[in-house]
Amino acid sequence: MTSFDPVTSVVRALTVLRIVNEIEFASIKQLHKETKLHRSTVLRMLETLISEGYVTRDQQSGMYMPTGKTLLLSKGFDGNRHLSQMASPIMLALRERIGWPSDLAILDGNDMMIVETSREYNIMAINHKAGVRAPLLLTSLGRAYLAFCKEPRQEHLLKTLASSTRSVDSAARDNPKGIKKLLATIRKQGYAVPDLKFNQSSSSGAGLITGFSVPVFKDDEVFASLSTSFLMSAMSLEEGIKALLPALHETADALGRLISENYR
Repeated sequence: MTSFDPVTSVVRALTVLRIVNEIEFASIKQLHKETKLHRSTVLRMLETLISEGYVTRDQQSGMYMPTGKTLLLSKGFDGNRHLSQMASPIMLALRERIGWPSDLAILDGNDMMIVETSREYNIMAINHKAGVRAPLLLTSLGRAYLAFCKEPRQEHLLKTLASSTRSVDSAARDNPKGIKKLLATIRKQGYAVPDLKFNQSSSSGAGLITGFSVPVFKDDEVFASLSTSFLMSAMSLEEGIKALLPALHETADALGRLISENYR
C-alpha cells in the first residue's frame, strides 16, 4: 500500500506511453479509445512524452511511435542485452578493419530494431542508436532480413505488412509483385540497399550517408541483419559495396556462429 495517492498526470502519461509502445504506430483516435482519456488529455501527454524524448511523431502520417529512449526504462531487464554484449567485440573489430561503423538489428514486430552499434557520437550516430527501429521494406536492415526469410515466414510478414496502415509498409499492399522481385534480387546478390527516397528523407545525414546490409544466420534461419554505412563524399554506394562487402559477410558469419552457439 502506498503512502500517497497516485499522481494523476503521471499515471496518464505512463498509460499513454504503454499504449504507444504496444501499438507502435498509434493515432490520437486509437490512443483515446485504448486509454479512455479525453483526446485533449492524450495530446497533452503525447506532447510531454515527445519533449522528453520517449515518443516521436511521424510527419508524413501524423502517427506516434516510441523512441529508443524507452529502452532506458527497461535497464536491468533487457532481453537483448546479452546479444548486444556478445556482438560488441566483433563489431568493433569490423570497424577497426573497414574504418566505418556498423549496426546489428533483429526483427521486432513489423520493424527491425537495432540492438548493437559501433557508431560514435557524431552525425553518423543520430537515428542509429540501440533501440531505433527500421522499417522492413524501406531500409537495408529490413530488406536483408526479409529477403532471406524462409518462404512461409516471408509470406507471413508480407501479409502482415500488406494489412498495415503505415505509409512505410504501403509497398507490400500496393506493389506486392515488385516487392517479391526485389527480395529475389537481394537473395541473388547477397546484400540489400535501402530505398533511395526513404534514405534521403529520413536519415539525419540526408543525401550524405549511404550503406548496405547482409543477413546474419542462426544455423539455417535468418536471425538478424548487419549493416554498414559511410559518407558518400568518401565513396559511392557501388564502391562501398565492392570494398566492404567481403568484410561484412565475414563478420556476419562470425556473429552467426556465436549466436548459434549461445541461442539454443
